[in-house]
Amino acid sequence: MSWDERQRAMLAEMGYRLPVALDPTPEPEAAEPEPIVVAAPPPPVMRVAVPAPAAVMAPPAMTQAAPAQAADFAGLDLPALRDAVAACRGCGLCEQRRHAVFGQGALQQAQWLVVTDPPDESEDASGDSQPGDAGRLLDRMLQAAGQRRAGDDATAFVTPLVKCRPPRGRAPQPAELEACDAVLARQVALLQPRVVLAMGLQAARRLTGTTEPLGRLRGRVHQWRGLPVVVTFAPGYLLRSGADKAGAWDDLRLALSLLRAS
Repeated sequence: MSWDERQRAMLAEMGYRLPVALDPTPEPEAAEPEPIVVAAPPPPVMRVAVPAPAAVMAPPAMTQAAPAQAADFAGLDLPALRDAVAACRGCGLCEQRRHAVFGQGALQQAQWLVVTDPPDESEDASGDSQPGDAGRLLDRMLQAAGQRRAGDDATAFVTPLVKCRPPRGRAPQPAELEACDAVLARQVALLQPRVVLAMGLQAARRLTGTTEPLGRLRGRVHQWRGLPVVVTFAPGYLLRSGADKAGAWDDLRLALSLLRAS
């Protein structure tokens, strides 16, 4: 049997060696082995497995969900804002929180907006702003200034600077502060306070836009979002340092004088 050049090439590619043909003239029957040869090239089929890397294209689609994490608080009333904060995933602090701390107090217009340092462990556990002994001290301070955060006739609203506890009590990072600025801005728009009391170093620095020590920020009136701001000590600090309670009362009297003058 003789083979044409195409058949010889195909058989050679498959590893078959043919003896030198005695009769170079192709025979009509030579076409008969062609179906056998054509059916034989499974090796090229093995190359079809190369498109497998197409599965690697899937991960980029996962990253598209990130921009949707930021919440839009504009237009929400106070109850809806509270719910939005509880579900907020606008920064990494939500990953380890137990509860978001929205704040407590007046449900409509507040005379005082009290902004405290970020939640501590007790606030994270309860979801309440300034619970326990620190909260009781704060309530006595507010009452002495004619304010209260509980009851239907509440005149003050107490809320932390950021609504979720930073891990290990560290200071909030810039992105975390910015994520909660929108919440605080909406609280101001809804409550329309006449005076803002910043309690604690982190709250004071954020609202005054400075990095000065707390002592230098006390005793004078600052401005934030068109509102007068008075700086004083954090309630938890005053529990540990009773000697500064007199200075805190001076700060409250300054805030009270601003309220009466407004």
